[in-house]
Amino acid sequence: MDNFIGNRRAVNILKKAIEQDRLPHAMIFAGPSGVGKCTLALLTAQALNCLTPQDGNACGRCAACRRIMAYVESRHKECVNGESSACGVCSVCQARNRRHPDMLLVEPEERTTISINQIRDVIAETAFQPLEARYRVVILDPADQMRVEAQNSLLKTLEEPPSRMIMILIATNPYLLLETIRSRARILPFGEIPSGQIAQYLTQNEGKSGPDARLAAALSGGSLGAALDFNTAEYRDARESALEFVKLLLCCGSFTRASALAAVAAKDKDVFRTWMESASALLRDVYYSGVAAGRVGQSDLIEKLRVLRQNTRHSHLVRAIEAMRKLQTDLHYNVNRQIALEALFINLSR
Repeated sequence: MDNFIGNRRAVNILKKAIEQDRLPHAMIFAGPSGVGKCTLALLTAQALNCLTPQDGNACGRCAACRRIMAYVESRHKECVNGESSACGVCSVCQARNRRHPDMLLVEPEERTTISINQIRDVIAETAFQPLEARYRVVILDPADQMRVEAQNSLLKTLEEPPSRMIMILIATNPYLLLETIRSRARILPFGEIPSGQIAQYLTQNEGKSGPDARLAAALSGGSLGAALDFNTAEYRDARESALEFVKLLLCCGSFTRASALAAVAAKDKDVFRTWMESASALLRDVYYSGVAAGRVGQSDLIEKLRVLRQNTRHSHLVRAIEAMRKLQTDLHYNVNRQIALEALFINLSR
């Protein structure tokens, strides 16, 4: 737990509660996606059940620790040999077979929600004492996507929790959970991870170069998961076109050229999303280059951004940032991408 990235306050609260044997029977880990809520829940299970703890931390080497961490090794991974069920011999299948019998990580089996049948299975299994561990730990991820009937079925277990059981509900928005569930669990808030810590992790653990790590960290929104999935090469390709569009937008340039850039960017939905994120990030960096250079995410463009800032009225820049943010929201609906971008350009050019 001492090596967990970010959210030090949450880690310290958990460590202190474990040391004093005062961990609540039910907790809600609430915060942005990609900040490690489920990972910390697994580390909590490790700390509770380690056979040879050291200075309040799990050793990471005993049988209990390794079997709990097998969830991390096999989570969101398919059989290496491509078998529909499991080949039983690849590294992912072997990790699944090593999983601790008293650790329950419940994730959606169908679509994006945990079903009521899965919750009923959890209730049936937790009615018995743990087989090996000191505490059985149940993690529901994502708990805030459960249907109302599934949440209601949990209430009895939360009201009268079995002995030696800890339940952790992972939620991006805890207020999507029923109030009756929130009242029976302790909410532990999580925040975004500082970009410096993300960049350091990417450099030391993922082998990324300094500039690529800083770029991924700056554009991740404080999410380590988003930074790990960030495609730097793809983003840089989109950024070149987006930067030209931003220059035209802020300097009231040629609509013909802006329309041509919009047409190319709008051809592919996924590419357009990356292009829009790039344009939005560039506009924010233009703003910060004039008021707080330390917050500029794309520091390799700092001089170009400063020139744009000097040649742009403050009110026009703020309007551009707000318009781009609104367009990103509108893209959730079925809008014509090219026409929407051209309309944004015309409205700001007036």
